[in-house]
Amino acid sequence: MRRTQAWHNSLTIILKKNKIYAIYRELSKRKWQKLSQESKNTAENRSETSEKTAKNRDKTSKKSQKKLRFELDHSAKFYPIMSTKKAQSLFRISAIMTEEVDKDKLQIALNDVLPRFEAYRVRLKKGYAWHFFEYNDAPCKVFAEETLLKPINPADTNGYWFRVSALGNKIVLEIFHALADGNGALAFLKSIVKRYREVLGVNVEDEGVIDWQSQPHQEEIEDSFEKNYKPISLGQMNLKALAGKVPHRIKGTLSKDGYAVSEGVAEAQDVLKKAKEIGVSFTAYIAGVLAYSIEKTCKNKLPIAVMIPVNLRALYPSKTMRNFVTFVRIILAPNECKSIEECAKETQRQLKILSAKDKLDAFISTTVKAQKNWILKVVPLFLKTAILRMGRVFMRSRQTIIFSNLGNVTSPQCMGVERYALNMNVSKNNTQNLGAITTNGKTTLAFTRAIKETLLPETFFEELQKQNIAVKTNG
Repeated sequence: MRRTQAWHNSLTIILKKNKIYAIYRELSKRKWQKLSQESKNTAENRSETSEKTAKNRDKTSKKSQKKLRFELDHSAKFYPIMSTKKAQSLFRISAIMTEEVDKDKLQIALNDVLPRFEAYRVRLKKGYAWHFFEYNDAPCKVFAEETLLKPINPADTNGYWFRVSALGNKIVLEIFHALADGNGALAFLKSIVKRYREVLGVNVEDEGVIDWQSQPHQEEIEDSFEKNYKPISLGQMNLKALAGKVPHRIKGTLSKDGYAVSEGVAEAQDVLKKAKEIGVSFTAYIAGVLAYSIEKTCKNKLPIAVMIPVNLRALYPSKTMRNFVTFVRIILAPNECKSIEECAKETQRQLKILSAKDKLDAFISTTVKAQKNWILKVVPLFLKTAILRMGRVFMRSRQTIIFSNLGNVTSPQCMGVERYALNMNVSKNNTQNLGAITTNGKTTLAFTRAIKETLLPETFFEELQKQNIAVKTNG
């Protein structure tokens, strides 16, 4: 560098002496201007290239999202066919927070979380033989819907088949069963709650919640029924198990003001203690108290059928956010419901048999095989819909009541959740259902009712209290 500078100074002296310094200075000036312009052009070209790359990446991303299209899973295909504007298979999961919910902040959280859950960022479309889902990039808004399990109008939700609402101190998720089961929906809601707390400025650490910034997995939108299907012949299909005899029905005065809730919060350790005393599971014990309460409140000669969803993810490798449950049908004859202990033990016995791996393998294979039938593939959707809805007039409910237990949720204080609650769908033929979720040792037991009468939930909570199980009721 010093030699270059010395050479430059010597050259300058010589040029001055030869009176051509002015010419040299002008040439140097023009040279540096040219170099400066070339450098500027190069920077601009790099910037344009970077912008084009970003735009191309965005276009590629949007194209891939637009191509996101998949069939409904094998347990969901009939939900849209059987649903109407007034009757839909919805369920609700609520996060009861410790503070009032800020709707605007919740909207930010929903906007951030939804892209992470590709299985729910879809709209429902009609195909030739079946419905299908396709990517939906429309805005998804937060509601303040107070009506319990009000049917979803896609025109109001921009095509989405779920609804998030801010109700006082509750964050509420109501979702169409064709999209997900309770386990997938609960994972979605917990992610929304976590992000909501972060938007409020709270530092949240909960490893049991899917982070909104993590990458989606392809397995989350897979049909796990298809994945775990083992080919069988028509003769091996157990269609009789999918039917069943007509059981006892809980009758009452249908409410014209929408569905109602009878809710109780019990100490989970008290329930577990009683369950262990007689050698049954938590779920079997609650189902036993439920069956005993039904028999006690409505003397009948028909058997009681308690439908209990079984999460298949516990037995099969699956990360799906869609449906992957089967319903186990517990049948209790009137003479088997003489006590809570008898009901609970019989429920446990049947649960063990019906949820065995070989039985579940047969269920999955039968479910998938039935829908692979060539007749269902060639019959157009409009004709399927007409036939099935017409047949529904003559069909009767296969269960007395559904009892769904979503298990235990450990929620750290930073999440701001007091407890979670589950409300199941009901109808004029299936007038009451019971949902349960345990949060940090507190079990919320929620009866959703289509009838005005409250005799069953009142009797159920009284029987729990008689067993020295602490229960606080509301409704």
